[in-house]
Amino acid sequence: MTDRRNLPLIIGALWIAEVTGSFETAMILAALKKLIEDFGNPAMVGWLITGYLIVGAAIAAIVGRLGDLFGRRQVLVVVLIIGAVGSLISALSTNFPVLLAGRLMQGVTGAILPLCIGLVHENAGKERAPMAIGLMISGASIGTAAGLVVGGMIVDNFSWHGVFFASAGLCAVSALAIGGLLPRSPRQPASEPVDWLSGLAFAPGVALVLVYFSMGNDWGWASPLPLAALAIGVLLTLWWWRASLASPNPLIAVRSFSDRTIAIGSAVTALVAMSTLQITVFFSLMMQAPLWTLAGLGFTATLAGIAKLPSNLSSVFASPLGGWLAARGGGRFALIAGGGVTVAGWLLWFVMDVDSFPKVVAQLIVISFGTTMLFSVAPTIIAQASPPERISEISGLLTVIRQLFMGIGAQMVTTLLAADIVRRGSETYPSPFAYDFTVAVIAALCTAAVLTALALPRQHPPQEQP
Repeated sequence: MTDRRNLPLIIGALWIAEVTGSFETAMILAALKKLIEDFGNPAMVGWLITGYLIVGAAIAAIVGRLGDLFGRRQVLVVVLIIGAVGSLISALSTNFPVLLAGRLMQGVTGAILPLCIGLVHENAGKERAPMAIGLMISGASIGTAAGLVVGGMIVDNFSWHGVFFASAGLCAVSALAIGGLLPRSPRQPASEPVDWLSGLAFAPGVALVLVYFSMGNDWGWASPLPLAALAIGVLLTLWWWRASLASPNPLIAVRSFSDRTIAIGSAVTALVAMSTLQITVFFSLMMQAPLWTLAGLGFTATLAGIAKLPSNLSSVFASPLGGWLAARGGGRFALIAGGGVTVAGWLLWFVMDVDSFPKVVAQLIVISFGTTMLFSVAPTIIAQASPPERISEISGLLTVIRQLFMGIGAQMVTTLLAADIVRRGSETYPSPFAYDFTVAVIAALCTAAVLTALALPRQHPPQEQP
């Protein structure tokens, strides 16, 4: 374990890495309008978002496992270098295929969080890990805000190429901070030969399933191509599942889910991803819907983005609070507390008439605060229950679960909102009832997440050693 005096520098370096990962995710949203203007095809440009997320989710567990085996710090530096190279390729691109290729390389930064969680445990120890993880994950809110605000300023004053140059610079700074401030991670050679073959089936299997849930709405859910992607993805995933169970040392161990804490923590994550993590999808549609719908606020896209900014900034404090509660009262208590705040935030929809800028900002702050607590506490609980030699791998699996159920949740929300519509001429928008019903479903799923968290074993908060 690292000397206590060096821990702030280590957490600071990991915080910068987490800012980088979130910036990479959010920055493309700021550049979206300019990219569509340049390339003229919104569906094609959308792959810069979809492809990036699919790559990140598909490889997070595998890269996490490589970090567990060959040294997390070393692998994280490689991930950041790949992200920087991908950013430069996109920044210098003059056609869409090259731009997309660079963006897909950036997708490897989806493995930053699992590696950082492993590095926190490696350097802080089990006792100090909950608070340290909370502090480190607070960088996600800053990175998202920076991606939207700073990214928007760069695009407005220069071009979309500029956000990729900024991303490359941020990746380089993060790589230097990690390489310079963290001690070299020990290699943890496996006691038995690693079953690489079955593990490598995991990434394409997950990627194809994610392609179906991400693109099925545009391509048609029953169209041959999406159905073929889903079928092949499911078959590859099932083959990986059976091979992992049969192997004495699989690359990705499905047996980890036999642990009660890991299984329940993953179930809570799935419910949270389907529900409250749809906050941006729901509120963006609601805020920009016209006033004549009697549900929308008629905001411009810019004003809708500004309305979300205070919640991003206030959420910076939610992650450390979640870590502090986990360290003092146990992860189960912290998870239930975060879930309670989240449910209360969604139920504000029925308590106050969300018909103005201040009211929507207030509700977004409450929901985002509770959601960020859940986002930081669930990985802490699961990491605490994971074998030390597989922490980053299992944290990567949690990333896969989160991305998969976010895709399912996005389709659920859009379907619920389309269930009852109002029409003016050729324009159609969700009705007030559709918004109310969607909020009720989201609040119910959040409540289910809290009730599921009650099944976690009671944890005594770890006592720090002198």
